[in-house]
Formats: sequence, C-alpha cells, structure tokens
Amino acid sequence: MSVLPGGEAPHSFEFVAAPTDLAPYLNSLYIWRLGDEQLDDVLPAYSGQMVVFAKGVGRMQFDDEVAETSDAFFLAPLCQARNFSVNGPAVLFGASINFRGWAALSGLSVHDYHDCFLQPGTVLEDGTAQTLSGLAQRWSAGEVDDAALLDAMCDIIRRGLSRLPEQHLTVIDKTLEWLSSSFKPELDDLYASLPYSKRQAQRLVAQFFGQSPVRLVRRYRAVRAATLLSMPQLPELIEAEIREAFYDQAHLIKEIRFFTGRTPKRLMPGAGSSINEMLGPDGYSSVNLFGSGKSEQLGNDPLDDF
Repeated sequence: MSVLPGGEAPHSFEFVAAPTDLAPYLNSLYIWRLGDEQLDDVLPAYSGQMVVFAKGVGRMQFDDEVAETSDAFFLAPLCQARNFSVNGPAVLFGASINFRGWAALSGLSVHDYHDCFLQPGTVLEDGTAQTLSGLAQRWSAGEVDDAALLDAMCDIIRRGLSRLPEQHLTVIDKTLEWLSSSFKPELDDLYASLPYSKRQAQRLVAQFFGQSPVRLVRRYRAVRAATLLSMPQLPELIEAEIREAFYDQAHLIKEIRFFTGRTPKRLMPGAGSSINEMLGPDGYSSVNLFGSGKSEQLGNDPLDDF
C-alpha cells in the first residue's frame, strides 16, 4: 500500500502477468484499489487500456473536456500526461494494451483516436462489448471474483483480436526496436529499417503510435528518463547519460513533466506516487525503457526486465 505525500489517499497496484498467448498484445493486467478518499493525480503518456471500473467513479481532463468513467470503457493511448481524479472507495481492473494489441483489437488509428475515453462498442463487436460492460455488476454481485474478472477480460480480448498484416507488424516492431535502441535514436535508422518511403513511414508510424517519429523520440526519452530516475541507487554513469540526452536541466524537467506529469524530484524513490509504479517495468513490455545495455549496468538480466 502506498501513501501519497501530504497525507493523500492510500492506494495499491497489483500487476498480473498476461497469459502467454496474449503476451504479444498486452503489457500486463492489473488491479488498482483506492481507499475511502479522493485521489487527484496525473496519468503519464501511456498505452491504451481496457478498463472495468468495478467500484467508485473517476474523471480525466482531456484539453477542454472532462470525461467521466463508466462501468467499462477503453482509454485510448495517451500522447501526453493527463490529470485525473477518483472518488473512493474504488476498485479498477485493467488490461494495459501495447501498440500491437491496440491495432489488432481496435483497428483504430491512434492518430485519430488518442487521449480520450471510448465506449466498448467503439472498439468491440456488440456482443463482446455487452459482456465487458456487464462485468462490473457481476463482480459487485459476487458472481465473479478478482481472478475470474481478469480471466473474463482476457477472453474478451482473445475474441476481439484480428490478424495484422505482416507489413503493419513490421512497422510496429521495427519502430519499437528503434525506440528501445537509444535515448536519441537517429531518424534515418528507422526509415532505413522500413520497406516504405519516408512519407509512407511517417504516416504509418502516426497511425500506429499517434505521433510522428520525432515526437515519439521525445516521449520515450522522457518516459525512460523518468523510469530510471524513479529507481533506487541509480548508477552515476546512467544518471549522467540521462542528463546528456537533454539540452539542460530546465529541458529535462519540462519534458518529464509534459509526458509523465511529474518533476524529477517527485519521481524519486519513496515519493509515494502511483505514477512511479506505472512507470516501472511491470507497466510496460513493448519498449525496453532501460535502453540498450542499461540492464547490465543496473545489474539486471535483460531478459528479465519485462
């Protein structure tokens, strides 16, 4: 259980590994619980989520619009950090969907659908959408327990997945490899790895990731830096590399705040924020947030990071 600074609401995250057959499409499953309080926080630029809000109610700020949660919904991939508020007690069940999974499950362009709540029927066929929408009530009635609800969510995902064309998988996977290669990967390296013209590659990257390659570099550089800075006993060599990836300290703070909603100080170990838990390796799997060679420097087996 974590307690936020200043006596804010206690909360807990429980991450559950995705079933083997869904591992290519999901970062993880999770259960989030909040005590009998109100929590105001910021969600980082994050992948798409399938959510069952079994208890409580939440709201999220999208530019000039405040959207309210329903019993079940999808959170489209976020391209920047977003403020949210939850009135407890609350229990939320989620599936964190990576970019392969979002494309295969929704078929929606992230360029057109991002930073918003989507009703189940926008993503799923009618029957499956209704099943998802009824899970919160079944949990409240005691018909399913926590594990059974997560299993039901996995079954819904299995039924909704479509096979992606090999060319599209290539774009997604090569882009993820490129993002994982460095704090500042070269654009030409990405274009050279894809069987498309530069303009076509830019269009497809925006379709699957919601942003241009240039902006994706900014996003994952900031998220990777935030992840590392939130770790205890960060080696000085890696900390120096993080700072070299930005123009100066002001640039580092500005970018991390825009994409994670936190300053480096608020991301320090012991800060007590749910953001720190979401930025950890349990919350991600598609992109190696530690970058090439970082696992060895941190004393980890790179195959165990995710």
